[in-house]
Amino acid sequence: MNDIDEKFEQEAEKAPANNIDKISEAGEAAEISASEPESVEAAEITAEAGETETSEDKPFSNAVDWVCTIVFTAVAVILINLFLFRAISVDGTSMCDTLQDDDVVITTNFFYAPSVGDVVVIRTDKLVNSDTGLYGEPIIKRVIGVAGDTVRFDLENGEVYRNGELLTEDYIIGPTNQKYNGWVETDTDYVVPENCVFVLGDNRKVSHDSRDLRLVGFVDENYIMGKAIFRIFPLGGMKWL
Repeated sequence: MNDIDEKFEQEAEKAPANNIDKISEAGEAAEISASEPESVEAAEITAEAGETETSEDKPFSNAVDWVCTIVFTAVAVILINLFLFRAISVDGTSMCDTLQDDDVVITTNFFYAPSVGDVVVIRTDKLVNSDTGLYGEPIIKRVIGVAGDTVRFDLENGEVYRNGELLTEDYIIGPTNQKYNGWVETDTDYVVPENCVFVLGDNRKVSHDSRDLRLVGFVDENYIMGKAIFRIFPLGGMKWL
């Protein structure tokens, strides 16, 4: 065999091997390509399973949600109670016949500014009588004068004047003619200071109110808890105030 034949034969022997390698490489590429979708799908299934397992592995997740809901509700109730509406029970007869003992009223202090005629609830623990121990519970009275008003009493005739005009008080029981030590004097002008109100009870004979200049007097507006707007109890006596 000459040199040319030997070279030809060697090339022929190499050819099948190269083809096999190429076919093998092509087969591996096809297998990888075919397996890729399955791998992605498997990964997604594994991830979903992991998420399910993770959520199931948190036994207190629902409890935490409930606690958050309860806390949120409690905060909302507190805010509503402080800034929007509050239920107040009437204690005593100083506001008869407008309100009776044990009546329940709804009050609000949302953007509230006192006006003459308003029925208001007052924190008595902040009044000048705080050292006497006589009060502690809120009291409910009617605003007779606001800052700048002049209040005057004719105790002989049981009449009340504001800025020189006689008040028409169809809501009161009995005349305003009580005379006690430290209380307002007849025919004397009392000017309501800035940021204060002058309040009286509708049942003048028993009401302890701004007429007592030592223990109640002019009430700072900051001590007003709110305006009574509606009586909700007793049910048969519901009405706007």
